[in-house]
Amino acid sequence: MNDCSLLTPRELAAQTGWPEKRIRKLISTKSIRFLKHGTNFLLPPNAIHEYIERNMVEPSSFEEGGGA
Repeated sequence: MNDCSLLTPRELAAQTGWPEKRIRKLISTKSIRFLKHGTNFLLPPNAIHEYIERNMVEPSSFEEGGGA
């Protein structure tokens, strides 16, 4: 990460449109990258994008005529 800007969960929620509660849940389950500074949680601006990339499920390809 070249840029040192970090966002609070509330700021990240406002930037991404994701609910703050969902972001805090991802923090509590350590599913998203964050920095804990005292009692504050700080996240990189691309934290949601990284989470989506790591958890994206690609469709499986099936051969025609292969059936279900």
